[in-house]
Amino acid sequence: MAKLKLPDIEKVVAIDIHTHAEEPCGMHGDDGYDDFQAKMAEYFKSPHKHPPTVPETAAYYRSKNIAAVIFPVDAERETGFRRYNNYEMLEIASDNLDVLIPLSASIPTRASLACARRAS
Repeated sequence: MAKLKLPDIEKVVAIDIHTHAEEPCGMHGDDGYDDFQAKMAEYFKSPHKHPPTVPETAAYYRSKNIAAVIFPVDAERETGFRRYNNYEMLEIASDNLDVLIPLSASIPTRASLACARRAS
């Protein structure tokens, strides 16, 4: 078994405790989310038209010597867009445990149940 790599507290200058992972969950990348994010970016006057991927998020925080607590955003009920479930969040963050600290909700959501069924 590979050794678990965790953030080096001696080098970390801060911890962002509220970082979203907003990529699609096992679905085609064009599920309407890009349009939704472009409108959000326009509203919030963001130069980015789409949120970063989990690896892009990790690279950004790594470059700044910052650790980040990252979690999936389950807004399917409000938006209709499925995102990572808890298990997927742990799996995708596991490649970047030197800077990412995955956080998963303990209560299954509609989106996490749908993704789990699809993965079975």
